[in-house]
Amino acid sequence: MKVAKIITTSFVPRVVRETSELCGNPLGFFSHSQNFPSKESVLDLLKFVINREKECDPGCSTDLIIVNNDTGWQKGIEYLDTVNQVRLKRGVIRVFHRENFGRSFGGYNFAFKKLKDEYDYFIFTEDDTVISVDGYASIGIDIFNKTENCGFVAYEGVSNKSMFNLSKEDTISAHGGVGLSSTRVLNYILDKYGSLPYARKGSSQEYVDIIKNGEIAFTNKIYKAGFQLVSVPKNIKLYGFAYDMMNGISIKRYPSLFEVINHKVKIILYKISIVRRIHRLCKNVFRET
Repeated sequence: MKVAKIITTSFVPRVVRETSELCGNPLGFFSHSQNFPSKESVLDLLKFVINREKECDPGCSTDLIIVNNDTGWQKGIEYLDTVNQVRLKRGVIRVFHRENFGRSFGGYNFAFKKLKDEYDYFIFTEDDTVISVDGYASIGIDIFNKTENCGFVAYEGVSNKSMFNLSKEDTISAHGGVGLSSTRVLNYILDKYGSLPYARKGSSQEYVDIIKNGEIAFTNKIYKAGFQLVSVPKNIKLYGFAYDMMNGISIKRYPSLFEVINHKVKIILYKISIVRRIHRLCKNVFRET
């Protein structure tokens, strides 16, 4: 039994979000913090991720697959090439470079097509969502095999929040597309659609389309094919958000009742125009100071 954990990265500045926030249905801390506003900071992020991978034991034979959506930044390319074939506790690091389109989900499709005959299971995660708890692969496989007709084990959780004018049925998916599936299930999707879902080259690469055609569709297609999407049990957390981890902050998966009420009150208040104006004014003052 062999596992590939795929991470797609790209040396481009990211939107800054200082704290992890609540989102989704059911609510959870899934809108994660990130502060990687430069190519150099993304490089530091990858070094952190790789060091965490070196330290953990995934529980079974697992290779780390890094797909670089290439932006031409030579320093980043050279670093990734130096870690190619580096040994891990239960496998090796393998690095691939590809054209930059489709973001993470384009990278997932690329890697799966290339490697599907070499592995039994695939884990997918963003470069700033760090899956490094001991046993992260064997635990996921155990959940997968104990779930009847399982299609995907969602490490963060399953959400069915309607968005982007899509129905709930069209948005049932794993948060972030983060989790584990089998080669058998993924081959079924590949045969049915010609690829794993992503925003294809030549189509819109805008954020909304990346989310609709990539992040949501990636596991929604599995669900619509008749397979089950199952969340890792609430008492198990196999991941952390890189920026929080780098700052020594531990974020739980789900909020307390008080945090849920506080979140809902904020949403109600923010619908009042005067509250929005005051909030924006305070943010601008804070930035200036």
